[in-house]
Amino acid sequence: MSSRDFVVRRLMLGEGAAYRKLRFAALENAPLAFSSSPEDEAHLTDADFEARISLAEPDAVYGVFGDGELVGVATFIGDKRRKTRHKGAMFGVYVDPVWRGTGSARALVRQVIDHATERGLALHAHVIADNLPALRLYLGLGFVSYGVEPRALLVDGVFHDEHLLIYQPGG
Repeated sequence: MSSRDFVVRRLMLGEGAAYRKLRFAALENAPLAFSSSPEDEAHLTDADFEARISLAEPDAVYGVFGDGELVGVATFIGDKRRKTRHKGAMFGVYVDPVWRGTGSARALVRQVIDHATERGLALHAHVIADNLPALRLYLGLGFVSYGVEPRALLVDGVFHDEHLLIYQPGG
């Protein structure tokens, strides 16, 4: 594991362009990690990413910053419906390959877990079955698999299953 320094914090207004740039790198470099494709989001502007950053509580977008650059991102969205507002979802998790192995991905996901659990919210996540590093990371941080969705994604004519994961406060 590398000893490179990084900081994890909530994204702030003015960082939409960096967020957009990293998001498109993620969609290009890790097509199995996301349900969106570059074509799905091609119309989104820096202003659209600024709007994502300015989400109201409990929603939040966190980033990993290394060498002064945004190198990782994860989003938390809390359910707003009365009967399901006790839970939320983490998605859009990505760390630049150069920064993997530094502990930055672990710290980023841990920050989202803390964000959810500080609010007493269960945290849901989905991981493609073939993404063993991500699956190990999430399970190692206390997520529990509660099922597999067969054929969750269709990428280049190939179906991929997805693990359904949950992290519950206090357990």
